[in-house]
Amino acid sequence: MNTAPALRASLRCAFRQPTPLFRACLSTSPILRHADVFNRLKSDLKDAMRAKDKARLNVLRSLMAEITNASKAAKPIDSDSKLLALLKKQIGSSEKAIAEFESAKRAELVEKERGQMQIMQGYVNEIPVLSKEEVDSIVDQVMSELRGDKDQTWKPAQGALMKGVMAKIAGKPVDQSYVVEKTKSAVA
Repeated sequence: MNTAPALRASLRCAFRQPTPLFRACLSTSPILRHADVFNRLKSDLKDAMRAKDKARLNVLRSLMAEITNASKAAKPIDSDSKLLALLKKQIGSSEKAIAEFESAKRAELVEKERGQMQIMQGYVNEIPVLSKEEVDSIVDQVMSELRGDKDQTWKPAQGALMKGVMAKIAGKPVDQSYVVEKTKSAVA
């Protein structure tokens, strides 16, 4: 009697690979919760390709590459405030490049960088930021919360005030330099 096929079938069932209880899906595309400007970047990229607008296309490709690279890092760009910070960083690097090109007397590269900077500035202007009045009211509110029932002349440490203000702002796009300036003046 031939028991080899039956034995092979039972061994196959005994040594079968376990099926995973969950499946991890990794994506290289960035995920933005507040994706209004990001979706606009993607559609503008397609429009620039169709129109063969090389300057806009180069800027948008570099921005998309930065966003994609950041999505693979520890701090992905997942909000408008982080996208605003990225755009301001790119504009700052363009300003440095313009200064270097001017010192090297490269007028054509200066004009190219200025054009790219204007394109990025257009996207910066589209992102809604908290106004100075809103920041002032948040700082005043946090000051009164920290002060509590203490003397009105008591002032908290700048770090504690800044922590409270940033918790209230909670990822909304804001001019960070103004927030720092306002907290310094509030504790001074």
